[in-house]
Amino acid sequence: MMQSHPRYIGRCPGITGWALAGGLLAACGWPRGLPDAVSPGRGPGGALYPDMGLPAATAGDAKHDAAVIVAIEDYDRMGARTGARAAAAAWYRYFRKSRGLRSRRILLLRDEEATPRRIARAIEAARVRIHRNGTLWFVFVGHISSAAQDAAGVLWLQAGDGAPGTAGAHSVPIARVLGRAAYGTHPRAVAVLDGCWTRAQPGEGRSGVVASPPPPFRHTGKLDEPWWAESKSKHASPLEAMVLGTLNRVLVDSARSRREPSDVAIYSAGVGGGCVDHLPGTDFPALSYLVLGALRGWADHNGDGSVTSVEVLRQVTTMLRAATDASTARPRPGLYGADITLARGVNEAGPTLAQLRAPGQAPAMTAQLLAEPVQWAKERMIRFDRGAFKMGCSRRGDPECERDERPAYRVELSRFFIDPLEVTQAEYQACVAAGGCTPIDPGRCFVWTGGAFERGGRMSEALLAADHPAVCVTWFQASAYCAAVGKRLPTEAEWERAAAGSTRRRYPWGDAAPSCGRAHFDGCGEHTRPVGGRPGGASPEGVQDLAGNVSEWVNDWYDPGAYWRPFRDDPTGPDHGVVRVVRGGSYYDNASLLRSSYRYGLNPMSGFSTVGLRCAR
Repeated sequence: MMQSHPRYIGRCPGITGWALAGGLLAACGWPRGLPDAVSPGRGPGGALYPDMGLPAATAGDAKHDAAVIVAIEDYDRMGARTGARAAAAAWYRYFRKSRGLRSRRILLLRDEEATPRRIARAIEAARVRIHRNGTLWFVFVGHISSAAQDAAGVLWLQAGDGAPGTAGAHSVPIARVLGRAAYGTHPRAVAVLDGCWTRAQPGEGRSGVVASPPPPFRHTGKLDEPWWAESKSKHASPLEAMVLGTLNRVLVDSARSRREPSDVAIYSAGVGGGCVDHLPGTDFPALSYLVLGALRGWADHNGDGSVTSVEVLRQVTTMLRAATDASTARPRPGLYGADITLARGVNEAGPTLAQLRAPGQAPAMTAQLLAEPVQWAKERMIRFDRGAFKMGCSRRGDPECERDERPAYRVELSRFFIDPLEVTQAEYQACVAAGGCTPIDPGRCFVWTGGAFERGGRMSEALLAADHPAVCVTWFQASAYCAAVGKRLPTEAEWERAAAGSTRRRYPWGDAAPSCGRAHFDGCGEHTRPVGGRPGGASPEGVQDLAGNVSEWVNDWYDPGAYWRPFRDDPTGPDHGVVRVVRGGSYYDNASLLRSSYRYGLNPMSGFSTVGLRCAR
């Protein structure tokens, strides 16, 4: 067993007393034992993989980041994870030499140094040291598995803090690690989970980490009991629920503390037979090497000098497929989270795909490999960063202003996300089928017949088409649907910010008069139309159907005099009321009611054939 290196303890002025007392092994100065060169060797085609020990050209914009690196190579029972220490060296050199991180911002734990307690304290120390605009990196190289079918997954360690023979003695739950790394005042977190465990062990059912989310539709309605806790979908694996749970926990905690939620990118080496342990032709951990290469510039195929999280995954997948015989293996690394920029100012080309082909394999078709889909999941939501805008309508600027839209006042909103499209009938019915939503009651719906609103009126086939917006949902059903998918209804202020923007657009697309090419309103046809069918009326940010098609429930109670008593920081409307606010014109409304500031209220117990919903978070 390796001995703890005394250089880690007592020589780092930035380490606090509680960290020293807990035995936190923080990388201080240049850690002893790091190799000068980190070269995996030769690939299938005989080409030498580039040396990861050499500095890469970057913009040096990561000096405010912090990183925790955990590498386990020696295992007592599971067999060695060959190359884990070399991968840790490559990561350390990348952060220190290429990205310009100070040594006190890089926390390195290897083999027996890595226990659950020390990993937790390393992440806490990184969160303390990280700049408010930095990214927290967590890198694990070792064995990873789901110990049982009903477990979220664990990082296997060489030793632990628990008693011998207990789970805590040799593992740490992935959910616990990601929960610590993702939550905080830092705006971004990146996790690289490099490991598989494919050999049979008692009780083991899966290898690797799943990073592709299921469509869960159950919710308890309690803030303290997250929505994923009751997800029993047969399509949802425990690991998938864990990833979603981590991200949702971040949002819940952020909402309580009024902090901005983190953008999180989680990379995995794959799952099951698609999990990739080592770089083809070498003993070097594949995910670490290829992610590092992508960050150095190999993934910058559009030549803009920057690399995003999705570009990294595409490069990793492309290189593995180029170097692997597709008839015997199909590597499937994964990514879940946000599409965020991870590196800037990069210019390294890396090895060609043709060099990675094994002798006898057909030439690599670069264009075909780059065009193949990659396995990653990203919420299709539009982000609005924290900022101020003018809410309401100015009579001087708009003669059609109504009394309940005045006076206009300045509102400060925290960052939020909103769906680009209205919820469709198919999406709502999927929620009903999964047990997360209640069926629409036609008897409680006021249906526009062309001459009047008739309660319980016959709904045409067009209103029930799968790709048309969901209508006739009550406010309570709309709120329940958003909760079931881990979201919520937007506040009135958030909805207007998405529609009017920071420049006070009269309509979501700008100040030009409405037309049937921009919106589906009175005179453009009866009933609803498929969502997203008027791209010319989208907001500059890409939110569609904010004017026309159907109006939308929002969270707030309606008060005609609410703007005379404004709450200027993240307003949520009155504490009580009789009717709920509805925003955006519908196929029933005339052009003047498509304005971004137009508002009115409806009975939340009733449904309307002109009112649908979209969600936010």
